Amino acid sequence: MDAALSLVARDALDLATSASATRVRQCAGPLCGALFLDGSRPGTRRWCAMGVCGNAAKKQALRTRSAR
Repeated sequence: MDAALSLVARDALDLATSASATRVRQCAGPLCGALFLDGSRPGTRRWCAMGVCGNAAKKQALRTRSAR
């Protein structure tokens, strides 16, 4: 367990000191809050996983629009 945690800590330090640190985002899902590295070309990714948080947000937006 200690070895795994030290690898995670080392990777976190590497990320924090790299140019990619500006691409760390927090998921826009209201119940999620996970952190992820936005590797998209424009840098506008909003969800940690489209299949989970993104899909739920898009379904909710559709329900809201349909109810009007």
